[in-house]
Amino acid sequence: MTWHRTASQWFQLPAGVLWDVVSDLRRWPDWNPAVAEADLDGPLAEGATGHYAPSRRMLGALHRRTAPAFTVTHVEPGRSLVLRQPQPGGGQDIVWSLEERDGGTVFTQRVSLDGPLEQQFGLTAGEPLVRGFAAQCARLYRLAVPARPGPSHDAARPGPLTVVAGGNGYLGTLLASDLVCSGYDVALLTHSFRPSPFRQIVWDGKSAGDWSTQLGAEERLNLVNLVGLSLDRPGTPENLEKLRASRVEPTRALVEASRTWNRAVERWVQQSAVGIYGDSPEPMDESSPPPSNVPGLAAVVREWEDAFDGAAASNSIVLRTAVIIERDAAILSRLTTPARLGAGGHLGTGSQWFSWIHITDWLRAVRAGLGLPLSAAEGTLELPNGVVNATSPHPVQNRELMAHIRELVGIPVGIPAPAPLLRAAAGVLRTNPALALESIRALPGVLKSAGFEFRYPQLTAAFRELAA
Repeated sequence: MTWHRTASQWFQLPAGVLWDVVSDLRRWPDWNPAVAEADLDGPLAEGATGHYAPSRRMLGALHRRTAPAFTVTHVEPGRSLVLRQPQPGGGQDIVWSLEERDGGTVFTQRVSLDGPLEQQFGLTAGEPLVRGFAAQCARLYRLAVPARPGPSHDAARPGPLTVVAGGNGYLGTLLASDLVCSGYDVALLTHSFRPSPFRQIVWDGKSAGDWSTQLGAEERLNLVNLVGLSLDRPGTPENLEKLRASRVEPTRALVEASRTWNRAVERWVQQSAVGIYGDSPEPMDESSPPPSNVPGLAAVVREWEDAFDGAAASNSIVLRTAVIIERDAAILSRLTTPARLGAGGHLGTGSQWFSWIHITDWLRAVRAGLGLPLSAAEGTLELPNGVVNATSPHPVQNRELMAHIRELVGIPVGIPAPAPLLRAAAGVLRTNPALALESIRALPGVLKSAGFEFRYPQLTAAFRELAA
């Protein structure tokens, strides 16, 4: 079975300006940080040869000494480019294609390997090239937009500035990249400047400062608050307090700052989690009152939502998000690593419910909350103020989830992990066993009532996309 990864992104740009960047291999490192250097030995044409080197120090040095030249095996100006890098007994193909669609361009990258060592080279050579594809596309957008004095190209789309608090995190990067490639004006609130394709505004996440003055001066402002440490850590009292503080304090700072601004935030999307419903096999939608006395992660989420009270926003939703299904999501590495070793059986009893949402649908739900078209080919969808469950209409039980995990890694059977074993191993694995053992059966009542049509309503289709 050939190792391969495919990903696509729509750009609010004509194909020609993207082609000018993609076809100049010297600029490849500028939009893909996994590449340290690249160049052709002559003009771009089928049969031309060239060299590239990975940016990882040891792998890059080894590649420079031992790898033969790659060959351009196909080029169609303005549309597609294929590079073939020989590997022992096989090779690696890197395919870039551009298709004008819906008033912009879909850029697709496919990396595949063949030969007896395809899985090993896939992990060492292929995976780094495709990891962080969304951020790669944001960099590509910035390179493709011609430099010009005055307002940035983002201003070509009229509308408010969208500020993403927690924008340098996993979900924030995916959201900011999607909005930037669509031509929207985006800025991140961040604790420190770092190399990034996004405009950055520094804040401390606790108190008012220059950041608040800058946002208050905006004529129009949308806000997405995604701030918070990853929930995937041992459920000790110390860690629960860190999770609480990392969410509650920045949310309070944003709410208090919003009350001092001259005009209300037009649309505010406040991140939350379906974990607020606690451990229960019963279906829960937005009309279901969360339990008020459950400790642990549910209590953290309750305080997080309480901190949002009083926000000065004309429209606002609290987005109770399920587990995100996406290729780079931490949960996949947590589950696929043991599954590859034969330990991919069900966890605990296997009957606990798992609420999930594909990243494409989560991005579309956030866009709905921001009053934006759900995608390039769709219109807007108005959501009512209040709680919105961002979760698939079809949660699954753990045994079904693990069956999909085993299929994804190509291991048909797996040893189950009883709950006592998971709890004992949690400290070593630096995780919270409650994330795997608690049953959450959340349903998207508000999204369904609003007419939201899920691209990936079933987990089978979501995993099929992961394997593409």
